Amino acid sequence: MIDAINSHDDNLLVAIERFELVAKATHDVIWDWDLVKGTVWWNSGMELIFGYAIGDVGTGPESWFDRIHPDDQEQVVKSIHDVIDQGGTNWADFYRFRRADGTYAKVHDRGYAIRTDGKAVRMVGSMIDVTEQLRLQEANRESEENLKFAMQAAQLGAWNLDPIGQTVHWDDRCRELYGFPSKDELRYENLVKFIHPGDRDRMMTAVRDALDPAIRSTYDIRYRTVGASDKKLRWLHCRGQAYFDNQGKAYRFSGISRDITDEVDNREKVLWADQQAAMTLEESGAGSFHVKLETDELIYTPVMAQIITGRESSKVTRDVFIRHIHPDDAALRLQAYQKAETTGQLRYEARFIWEDNSVHWIRAIGRYLYDSSGKAVSLSGLVMDITDRIESEQRLKTGEERYRQLAEELEQRVSQRTEELRQANQELISSNNNLQQFAYAASHDMKEPLRKIQSFSSRLQTIYGKEFDDNGTFMLNRIQDASSRMSLMIDDLLAYSRLTAEMNFEPVSLDELLASVLADLEISIQEQNAEITSDPLPEIWGNAGQLAQLIQNLLTNAIKYRRPDESPKIRITASDVNENEKRSLPALISDHPYVRLEISDNGIGFDEKYIERIFQMFQRLHGRGEFSGSGIGLAICKKVVQNHHGYISAKSIQGEGSTFVVYLPAVRQE
Repeated sequence: MIDAINSHDDNLLVAIERFELVAKATHDVIWDWDLVKGTVWWNSGMELIFGYAIGDVGTGPESWFDRIHPDDQEQVVKSIHDVIDQGGTNWADFYRFRRADGTYAKVHDRGYAIRTDGKAVRMVGSMIDVTEQLRLQEANRESEENLKFAMQAAQLGAWNLDPIGQTVHWDDRCRELYGFPSKDELRYENLVKFIHPGDRDRMMTAVRDALDPAIRSTYDIRYRTVGASDKKLRWLHCRGQAYFDNQGKAYRFSGISRDITDEVDNREKVLWADQQAAMTLEESGAGSFHVKLETDELIYTPVMAQIITGRESSKVTRDVFIRHIHPDDAALRLQAYQKAETTGQLRYEARFIWEDNSVHWIRAIGRYLYDSSGKAVSLSGLVMDITDRIESEQRLKTGEERYRQLAEELEQRVSQRTEELRQANQELISSNNNLQQFAYAASHDMKEPLRKIQSFSSRLQTIYGKEFDDNGTFMLNRIQDASSRMSLMIDDLLAYSRLTAEMNFEPVSLDELLASVLADLEISIQEQNAEITSDPLPEIWGNAGQLAQLIQNLLTNAIKYRRPDESPKIRITASDVNENEKRSLPALISDHPYVRLEISDNGIGFDEKYIERIFQMFQRLHGRGEFSGSGIGLAICKKVVQNHHGYISAKSIQGEGSTFVVYLPAVRQE
């Protein structure tokens, strides 16, 4: 019995000793949680990995969960208690655990529940610091993403050729570069046919040399492809490397491909541009030079030597610029070089003395070229003979001085002429006023004898009408008709002359004005059975009297020029004028709002080729036997619109009606 107890104790001691050895040997943090006593035991890994002295860790469960990151604590504690409370045995979780220095480690924690009679009494586990492992995984993932991004940004396509199976594996970009061949064509012998026939042999030779263990050349080639599906021609730059096993047999051949079509096109364009530049330079008469700064070697064109020395030469050195520059301009050249050391740009204009002692103005421009360390290695530039330009500028300067003197003289003459024009304008205004007064007086004075003619002709008809024969009656009627027309014309002339007088502007309601005009035209409207409709009309900034004349004349015309078999139908509409429409009519004030008024009728209309004629004085499109009138009505309308800084026009279809369009200033909204 005693031996059995001793044997059991010995086994227990051995087990404890083994556990302690395992706890010491591992780099994990080993923990033992006594769920009955509520104590936790930690091995020395707490000090080695997290920096806690064993005596400072604590022995309660709080020594564990108080060090869990606050954002992870609830979830982790819940997950371990779910295993304990629900009969589970294995628990594992990832979370952040606080080190002794206050930083947090990312850990992978695993535990095993020991149960007695189904109840968890103990839990043993280990905690591993996976911070560095996760960092490396993240770095690897970022590296792969960066590589993928770099490949995409550089528009590179990756490919792998299996030398044994002769199959090709590539990414989407590579498939695009070959014009999207189908999956059935992804074998080497099939893909070769998409290489341009002119480049195919050269490409296949490069592949063989790269796969030949005796040569093992680097695969670096440029060739053209003809797209499998899109038939598009592309230039590719392909680089790759073959990999060989210990027996010298190629087992992988991989690389990248890049579309260089634009580069090839641009290189051809640059070559063409260089040729054009050389031709242009030659035609312009400029000379070019290139100086290697380390040796002062001068490379130049014959034209440059001609421009600097006056003679083409094949034995010119860099000091030619110093030997031939005018002594008075040597400092100017030196200053230009000192400035170029900072800016990299050389630019100056100076005089050079040719070998025949003639002096010429030369313009020199250049640019320094630098190596990778920022050191200037060469200077390239042009020289141009600008003697003609300088002499022209000097002549121009002399001319400008003369021009300035002439301008002063002209200014005096303009000032004098302006004063003369001002006086003439005053005289013209006075004369115009006198003419207006004369026209008014003449028209007014003509009314009196005209009234006598009308009165005496009426009395003749009343008293002696029965004694006249047919010819006398006809002549008397002609006298009365002519005097009526004369009276109407005088009234219209008086109305037109009054339009030139000064007038006051104010807000005018078109609705109220229209109602007044319709009342005046009531008899004519009833006689012709005219139908007049109108939209609500806005306020106009203008003169009420003149605007009434405008509306009345337009409505009178619309009623008068009706079709014989149809009653007049007249429609009045109004709308705001937008900026685009206003800009198309220069007569309008640019910064003032306008209203577009339209008066449409179903009358006889007119041919639009007479559009300008209808607004002129005494112009008629119909004989007096067809329609009465003086031929002044539309001229009055145009004058009223001009007085209001507006615009009037018309559109018409002969036999179908007319529309008169009037632009008038609206009341400005403050």
